[in-house]
Amino acid sequence: MSRLRFVLIAALFLVISVPVYSSEKDNRGISLIVIDPGHGGFDSGAKGPTGLEEKDVALAVAKRLKELIEKGTNIKVILTRDGDYFVPLDERTLFAKNNNADLFISIHANAARRNAADGFETYFLGLEASDDDARAVAMYENSVRNMGGKDLRESDDLRFILSDMLNTATLNESSILAEAIQKGFERVMKIENRGVKQAPFIVLSGATMPAVLTEIAFISNPAQEKRLRDASFLNKISESLYNSILGYKKIYEGKTIPAASDERTEQKQ
Repeated sequence: MSRLRFVLIAALFLVISVPVYSSEKDNRGISLIVIDPGHGGFDSGAKGPTGLEEKDVALAVAKRLKELIEKGTNIKVILTRDGDYFVPLDERTLFAKNNNADLFISIHANAARRNAADGFETYFLGLEASDDDARAVAMYENSVRNMGGKDLRESDDLRFILSDMLNTATLNESSILAEAIQKGFERVMKIENRGVKQAPFIVLSGATMPAVLTEIAFISNPAQEKRLRDASFLNKISESLYNSILGYKKIYEGKTIPAASDERTEQKQ
């Protein structure tokens, strides 16, 4: 039996026995959000030209966002990490699932070999990357080693296929949340809007709720690294994310979620 055939048969067998995100959860609205500051501990993430580390930027934005949400709403927020320590990728969405979270938002800062690269972009899960840049970002984010030293590489083909099948009901909501985040950033940041994309991120692959990964700026760009050191700029990012979440919440709880674009619908199938 070919490997692909085995994967598809296993997926079809398991899909009937694994709980999925359902309309029953919609009825109670958004009451708990898990925010995931990317990287941490020995995994510093990307580094800027003067040494600023992605893990620190992500944590600062996540903490400020948590503060804004809990101060301005009745929504509870839990961070996957609240200090400088490592959390394995697959444990992050598992943490969200175990806490019955309604949203999962992973925060990162982008990097590229070309120092002039700039902008912000937001991802939701897809088996295929939207473009070469999206593929490169996913490969980088997936390259971290697990706590036991196990490589997180292509060993999870089956897991990705199962995740895609089991979470089809959440992908539309995830894409709309990603769009809301991008539009929010576009209103407040004078850098390139690189759009909403899909890619096979391990950190999103276990989500049973709307889940996105946002790259808030290029830490490898000297000008953007300088801005990422500025607390007022990080506050602006956090406030933008907060407002985007509020906008999405109105759509989500109002049962007025529009259909995804034809292009994204094709990628999900």
